[in-house]
Amino acid sequence: MKDPNDPCADKFGDLPLNQSQCDPELRFQKHYVAVKDLNAEKAGKDVRVRCRVHNSRAKGKMCFIVGRESFATVQMVLFVGDTISKGMVTYASKIPKESIIEVVATVTVPEHAIDGCSQQVELQVKEIWCNNKSVSYLPFQLEDASRQVLNQEAEMGKAPAEEEKKEGDKMAVVYQDVRLNNRIIDLRVPANQAIFRLQSGVCQVYREFMLANGFVEIHTPKLIGGASEGGANVFTLKYFD
Repeated sequence: MKDPNDPCADKFGDLPLNQSQCDPELRFQKHYVAVKDLNAEKAGKDVRVRCRVHNSRAKGKMCFIVGRESFATVQMVLFVGDTISKGMVTYASKIPKESIIEVVATVTVPEHAIDGCSQQVELQVKEIWCNNKSVSYLPFQLEDASRQVLNQEAEMGKAPAEEEKKEGDKMAVVYQDVRLNNRIIDLRVPANQAIFRLQSGVCQVYREFMLANGFVEIHTPKLIGGASEGGANVFTLKYFD
């Protein structure tokens, strides 16, 4: 809970669900900039960004957050100062990973390259709001699920996982049943995103080729084993007779 007497109380906090998603007075008045469009040309400008919390870390009077939208990632920074309170930094550092946040910030270009982020600009946060808060502990971390699997049997739980080490630390193995039971999170892994994008690209090229050669795309009735969930009319067909 934030302190109502915090001097920056009007610049951060959890947004009510109806205000963040369904309020018609606010929904179409805000202009959001996509993370992939954040570049040096926007340096010095204030932008409003909505994204997921990919990672965050707090250090003393500052907090660093990596925001993710699709494949694009950007680093956001909060420093305790005249316009940012300690309570605001503490709040930002405690937002769980994969939560959806809305940020108003100034775009700056750092002197050195930002490792681990696709966008080489930094957002100096002025406001930070949580639209939809994730659970405190996810079933697995995206970093673990994104790691290259060298032992497929271990991933499927058919063989004991070898203790792979990196800089002296054990590396977690995300088993296939955990992935499937939490598919909504597993689909955010870059490799899975790439698979669907490749599939979409192949279908698009095929469709464009067929249309360019005079074909017409049709959607035929389907033979299925039971009634459709979509509520469409179903008639029986004695297929095996």
